[in-house]
Formats: sequence, C-alpha cells, structure tokens
Amino acid sequence: MKKNNKPETVILRQKAEEFMKHEPSKISSQLSKVEAILIHELEVHQIELEMQNEELIRAKERAESATEKYEELYDFAPSGYFTLSQNGEIIELNLSGANMLGKERSHLKNSKFGFFVSEDTRSTFNQFLDNVFTSGTKISCEVVLAFNSSSPVNVLLTGIASEKGEKCFINVVDITSVNRT
Repeated sequence: MKKNNKPETVILRQKAEEFMKHEPSKISSQLSKVEAILIHELEVHQIELEMQNEELIRAKERAESATEKYEELYDFAPSGYFTLSQNGEIIELNLSGANMLGKERSHLKNSKFGFFVSEDTRSTFNQFLDNVFTSGTKISCEVVLAFNSSSPVNVLLTGIASEKGEKCFINVVDITSVNRT
C-alpha cells in the first residue's frame, strides 16, 4: 500500500473506525478524555496496520503465484531461451535450451554459447552476437549447433540486447526438419 495515497488511507481509516464500533471499548472509565482519545487512535492504527499486513500477505501470495506461472512458461516453452553476456557466456537458460545443447542446465551456465555452434557457422554466430549488442534492434540468423557425437541441429537465433546493453536475450528455434524438406 502506498504511503501518500489519500483515498486508500481514508478508506482504511473508515474500515478501522467501523471495526472499532463493533468492538467493546478497552478504555477504562478512569482515564481522562485525552488519554481515551489517544488510546482509541492507537487501537484504530493497530487495526489499520493489521489490515495492511493482510493485504501485503495477499499481494505476496499473488506475486509468488505469478512467479511460479512465469517459471513454468519459461522452462517448458518449446523454444530455447538464453540470456548471454556480451562475450557470449550463458547467464541463464530454460530447460528447452539445455535440451537443445544436450547438457544439464547447471553445467551450461557460464559456458560460451559459441562452443556449441559448428565451426562452419561460428563466424555467423559471432557476427550475430556483435550485431545484437550494437544495433539496438531484434536480429536473427541461422546457425548449426554441433556438439559431441550427436547430429547437428539447425537453429534460428533471434536476439535483442537488454536496455542497459550488458546482456542479451536469445530465442533458439530448432528448424532442422524445415531445412531437410
């Protein structure tokens, strides 16, 4: 809840006051009028804080749910998603990307993506990576992923640099079957 948002604080105050009408007073008849007012104010503020806390708990639960959905969509998307540094190191990747490269995700972080690109298309990849960081627009190219003894995989890379330009986001789509027909 924002501090300087008058309508929300007024509504919160009204709700707390309404709640107080239904609660038996905890104020002793021996207190002065000023003390009674101060205690009433403290009780109202306590209720306001409790209501704010409940709203924060609900907001946290909504945020956690949204994060969980995002992670599921990211990890199980049919395309590989990679976040690369300017020198081509893998910062983050989804499960589909790890499957395309044939390794566990944890073993791929901090690896150079170019290592998985065939020697024939590595210069294309290097030019693509340079263009992603210098152009400021979305760039695409086709390369071949070749690693270990597995068959080469033709992929379409589409990338764009982050706003600050310290990393880029790459979408990798397997187009092997498209190129074979």
